[in-house]
Amino acid sequence: MSPHSGALLPPRTRPCVHAALAAGVALALAAACANPDDAGSSSPTASAGTKATGPVKRDPALYAMVPADYRKAGRIKVATNAPFPPFEMFAGNNKLTGLEIDLGHALGQRLGVPFEFSQQPFDGLLPGLQAKKYDVLMAGLFDTKKREKTIDFVTYARSGSAVMVAKGNPEDIKTLAGLCGSQAAAQTGAQQIALLEKQSRDCTTSGKKAVVIKTFPQFSDALLALKTGKADTVLGDLPAVRYSAEKDGSVEVVTDPAAPSGYGAEAMGIGLPKDEPTLRDVVRKALAGLMKDGTYRKILDAYGVGHIAVQAPSVNQAGG
Repeated sequence: MSPHSGALLPPRTRPCVHAALAAGVALALAAACANPDDAGSSSPTASAGTKATGPVKRDPALYAMVPADYRKAGRIKVATNAPFPPFEMFAGNNKLTGLEIDLGHALGQRLGVPFEFSQQPFDGLLPGLQAKKYDVLMAGLFDTKKREKTIDFVTYARSGSAVMVAKGNPEDIKTLAGLCGSQAAAQTGAQQIALLEKQSRDCTTSGKKAVVIKTFPQFSDALLALKTGKADTVLGDLPAVRYSAEKDGSVEVVTDPAAPSGYGAEAMGIGLPKDEPTLRDVVRKALAGLMKDGTYRKILDAYGVGHIAVQAPSVNQAGG
């Protein structure tokens, strides 16, 4: 876990929060204080879809298509950045879990070459991929024209942004247009920043007060700002916002009938190097297979985000 359109990178990064936080925040931040930026990996042999499925059968034809270097290495290195529920989270002992972790393990098992995840600094994801520090990115990335100039995408979902408020909606915010004059929190580098900037301009153009935009290094920090009264709202990717609200009864998501898939809905995907078209295409084929046999949908449903599902994967859907 998003959000992200104009930003080079997607939604997330985050510092530690005091242990005395309310239980809802503790859930969202699970083990974040023990999260070194460059450490914490999930086992490459972990079973796929631990929350929804059993191990996935290897496809010999796809295995033969995987570039020889990866087959010889016996792994495909995947960089992520947690916590960003439900896409990436920490379980016990800093073990990575979440939708993309399960999906990655399922892809690796289908290919016959395990996906090995590692926790990386958010702002280092794109440079690290280009520098060959890792082979794939699975970190709640949105597929945008700007990003496609640097990396390729295999898209697997479609979603937009949403507004979260304190339970009871004390500021009575009903839509994005209702943010005029309010203090809105979002993650640094996320697409929601551009969304808020545009809304703020619309507010002042219509004679209303600008939106006071507050940015935080991690989505969890923005959520904390809302819970401690330092912000009136939090903007984030719809799946992440909805998941956080389900786990924390002190916040809720603003439901706008005009934007059922979220504001500015875009494709989300797996990032791959521009110079690895064979790896990109075999990942797409493996993903298509998981969609066909139902594994993909089981994983999404297990995390309560079946609404972001697409019928088939695509490559560089933004057309950049």
